[in-house]
Amino acid sequence: MRLILLATLVLLAAIALPARAEGVHRCVDAHGEAVFTDQRCEDIGAAVRPEPAPPFGSAATQRVHVHVHDCARTTDDLHNGLEAALAAHDVNRIAGFYQWAGISSAGSADILKRLQAIADRPLATVHLVRAHQPIDANGFQTLASAQPSRASAIEVVQTRSTNDPTPARTEFALTAYMGCWWIRF
Repeated sequence: MRLILLATLVLLAAIALPARAEGVHRCVDAHGEAVFTDQRCEDIGAAVRPEPAPPFGSAATQRVHVHVHDCARTTDDLHNGLEAALAAHDVNRIAGFYQWAGISSAGSADILKRLQAIADRPLATVHLVRAHQPIDANGFQTLASAQPSRASAIEVVQTRSTNDPTPARTEFALTAYMGCWWIRF
């Protein structure tokens, strides 16, 4: 008899575990008070309480999500992707091309603010900056430099605002990392 009772208790516990595995629910009762329960809010006559929004400017609101498709395999891919992100004024897409490796939380918040300022400005042009070609004494390129030079930076030219046509220039250094090309300040 004891064995049957023990088996029944184990079976009941196994059935109850998945229901509890959902975790803690944040609810609001009829008086507007927060209620934390392991039951569904509807089952206790309460409404679902949404997660509070993090304060603006906190690290939680400044998370950067880099997607695999943002990996620029060539400097031309990086140029084209960055230009499209700037034209769309999309700071998240711009941040997807930034090399964040080794940047602290405080440093990333500062960088994101700079990227947001760049995203907000009207775009004029984006171009790859290539190293200068060595020239010999007669003014001709040397044989060693006859091949196209590698891009070393990307220059973004914008206007300060729609009302201020003063040019604003930003130059990003290019860096190769993990098989992709990235921008850095």
